[in-house]
Amino acid sequence: MKVLRASLAASFFFLMASLQAAKPVKWEPWMETDRDVFPSLLIATATVDWNAEAEVDEDGEEYAPTYGDTNGWFGVWVSQVPAGAKLTVEVESPGWLKPSKVEVNVKKAQEDIYITPKAVLDYDALHLIREQKPVNVSFKVSLNGTLLGERHETLTMHGLNDCPFFVDHGEEAESLDLSWMFAAYVNENHPWIDRILQEALQTGLVDSFTGYQTEDPEQVLTQVFAIWHVLQRKGIKYSDISTTPGAKMVYCQTVRFLDESLDATQANCVDGSVLMASLLRKIGITAYLVMVPGHCYLAFDTDAEGEETVGLETTMLGNNKLKPLKELPSMEAKLKKKEFAASLKTFKSAISTANEDLEENAEKFGDEEETEYQLISIQEARDFGILPIASGRKRS
Repeated sequence: MKVLRASLAASFFFLMASLQAAKPVKWEPWMETDRDVFPSLLIATATVDWNAEAEVDEDGEEYAPTYGDTNGWFGVWVSQVPAGAKLTVEVESPGWLKPSKVEVNVKKAQEDIYITPKAVLDYDALHLIREQKPVNVSFKVSLNGTLLGERHETLTMHGLNDCPFFVDHGEEAESLDLSWMFAAYVNENHPWIDRILQEALQTGLVDSFTGYQTEDPEQVLTQVFAIWHVLQRKGIKYSDISTTPGAKMVYCQTVRFLDESLDATQANCVDGSVLMASLLRKIGITAYLVMVPGHCYLAFDTDAEGEETVGLETTMLGNNKLKPLKELPSMEAKLKKKEFAASLKTFKSAISTANEDLEENAEKFGDEEETEYQLISIQEARDFGILPIASGRKRS
């Protein structure tokens, strides 16, 4: 009997010691872009599967495992998760994020995990956000059917024109390069493009846009020049207006859509490159956005195989003051020839300037450590799943 009592006492003290040693489950809201929400990012990556074949690695040592939607941008961080735990996470924000819920089972005890539900986003509502504003987001977590708590966070919702391109997590986590987001503002489906191409044909520089069909690099250059020339006649000027309301951990820049650049007849280095890339993509010419510290310009292939890539400094679009396109039919032949020659001279200079930079930084574009030097292939971005962001403008 004494042996039984001693055994029971030992079991009791062991149980009490275990309970005292167990740490309470803690959780916090988590957002990949910290306290900032970017409609452009959510729309552009709507169909991207970052981890198509990935499974939860509960034994991973370098990073805390992610449960739920591994492609998610927000959810919760949970610590001291016991083995066999069933966790339910709900996230909601009125007006753009419908109630989104996920239930996960954690087989092994985990010190830290992330749980991200599949976000049920209202893409139409996100598309209409053009100015920065605060938004409330609610997070709710339950463990084995018991509510652990509900928290409400006020985040900054950015406008659709704000393009995030780098997330600096400091020493806590690996930084995130989002420079491919600039490709989302290249929109080869924009309803205004057909009209611009028709106007380019009216210049008489080309009689059709055939992309690489002629297999002649000179014909490709002529097609690009025809587009360049018509944009000059539309009065596009360089304007270094790119100030974006700040974000604590996210580097971002305001980018105009194609129609906004045409309406304003002005474009900064990114705007002009996005504008030209959209038009080149439409006629089947491979285009790139070239990012260097503090600047962006265009590059394109002169052949289908990509054996020759040519740069184009789009900020030089405004270097000529040409007569508007509507005056071209009645323009004297001498003046017309003079303006074509001036435009071509600027075009060649824009190529020379950009090519010099391409050659100078060629090694850096292929170096993963040189994150400020990027050669962003629009085709590769599309293949990866980055969607072009629709401007919302109707065909004119």
